[in-house]
Amino acid sequence: MKNSVQEVLEYFPLQIKSEIDRCCNVYEKLEEIRLRTNRNIILKIGQEEIVLNYIISTNEVLEILQRICDNSIYTYQNQICNGFITIKGRS
Repeated sequence: MKNSVQEVLEYFPLQIKSEIDRCCNVYEKLEEIRLRTNRNIILKIGQEEIVLNYIISTNEVLEILQRICDNSIYTYQNQICNGFITIKGRS
């Protein structure tokens, strides 16, 4: 059975999933994945931040956003305006 972080990573392109897998082997402690166009991906684990050696492109961010929003970005407009999208893991 997949944990909630693995389910969230299903929204990500394979190359990014692989990079997160390589750097983060403690999924149950991962709290946040920060994506900013043309910047390094940042993983927040407790009080620690891990900066990945991967710069995410605008197209990759848009691809992830469209997948998360199921191509209905309007539905998530308020969260996006606040700078984040909360995704609940399925059980």
